[in-house]
Amino acid sequence: MESSAPPELERRLQTRLQGSLRPPEGRILYMAYSGGGDSTALLVALVSLGYTVHALHVDHGWHPDSAQWAQSCQQQAAALGVPLTLLHLPPDTPGEGPEDQARRARYALMAAQLGQGDWLLTAQHLEDQAETLLLQLLRGAGVAGLAAMPWQRPLGTGLLVRPLLDVSQQVLRDYLEQRHLPFLNDPANADMRYDRVRVRNILLPQLRELGWPYAARNIARAADNLADMREIAADWFSLRWQRYRADYPELSAERLSLEYLQSLSAAAQRVFLRGWLQQRQISVPSRERLEVLRDAVMQGRGGARIQWEGGQAWLQGGLLRAWSQPCATVEKEWEEGPWGAVPGKSLPIPGWQYALRDTPPDGFHHALAGRFAGMSLYWRRRREGELILTGQGQHRPLKKLLLEAGVPPDRRAEVPLLWDEAGHLLLILGYYTAPWASARHGGTALCLWNAGVQSTADRGVGST
Repeated sequence: MESSAPPELERRLQTRLQGSLRPPEGRILYMAYSGGGDSTALLVALVSLGYTVHALHVDHGWHPDSAQWAQSCQQQAAALGVPLTLLHLPPDTPGEGPEDQARRARYALMAAQLGQGDWLLTAQHLEDQAETLLLQLLRGAGVAGLAAMPWQRPLGTGLLVRPLLDVSQQVLRDYLEQRHLPFLNDPANADMRYDRVRVRNILLPQLRELGWPYAARNIARAADNLADMREIAADWFSLRWQRYRADYPELSAERLSLEYLQSLSAAAQRVFLRGWLQQRQISVPSRERLEVLRDAVMQGRGGARIQWEGGQAWLQGGLLRAWSQPCATVEKEWEEGPWGAVPGKSLPIPGWQYALRDTPPDGFHHALAGRFAGMSLYWRRRREGELILTGQGQHRPLKKLLLEAGVPPDRRAEVPLLWDEAGHLLLILGYYTAPWASARHGGTALCLWNAGVQSTADRGVGST
């Protein structure tokens, strides 16, 4: 006699979605649907449990049969009464390799489909979690990497949710068999060129053969334990950051005091620096490069520049600054000369991102643009040996001001400077606003959101 009890997958999924991962009331659940066995099992289980689902399928276009696979997914979704949106992978997706490129592109495409607070569910399971930890371990990752995939994380304006991370793939396969569900087999899942495929098909089976039958389950459990440590480290940084901001209110969030960093232990320095870089969306350096950075901090080496893959730090004047990638001269030309600001008009400087505001946002440094005291304003580059005229009528070297403002040496020849016709320097774009000019600006003047200004060759630069 056939049991009337719901299948294990549905029971465990319902427990998770009624417990720690409770979806918003009355909202559609978006789901990443590849047509493979795992996502097919999740899609059917969600529908069987009565959830309203909208499937998203990404056609990578890498395989001759990918269009046929997309059609099959559309037919399967239609048979379940599930709407499906077909997305196509762009050919110029950045990434460190094919796997990384595909992952980045998939999530970017699906994130764009989500509205505020929407959920995107994926079918990653226990073995996927174990594979991720092993891959991160082999890459020498820290706690954040070894915590592997979180159960949920922000994605665009919504949330990415993985409800099956403690469910083995065998449970999904049993469900497919019980329900007699067809699914696609992507040959890439057996392609040994990919790191994850080798871990899945060679490393994990060997661990089982060597006497660890529950290796995947235990490794995934370790990832959960490490996720707790990741959260504790994030909380520690948050508290430290609040205290730091209270102790150094005169410094913007883009600059760190070397004096403060030197007061921390070596381990605390590493955690604090990682947290600061992650907060600023700057790539975190390897342990070796982080130690080089720490050594420069402890020695207080003014003028020191430390580079790593995806980032660069610069120490000067007792402060540490960092950027999301090594500074480089903007290749695009921009025309020097006068500029009369008009609301909504772009700055005449290609290669720079900026935002114009009628009034400066609270908490952000701003700079006067447009007409100042009835005088024309001029954009131009630095000239060698140039002097500036201060608000008190004194002259001082522009080179010294560029240094104090935190403009890196390899940017000083290119950074746009805003002058008035009397020879006063009002603004170093993205780095500095003359205090006397800022104080005198009127309510009808346009203001530049300086903290948001950055070069496309140097993302992450903020005002000083």
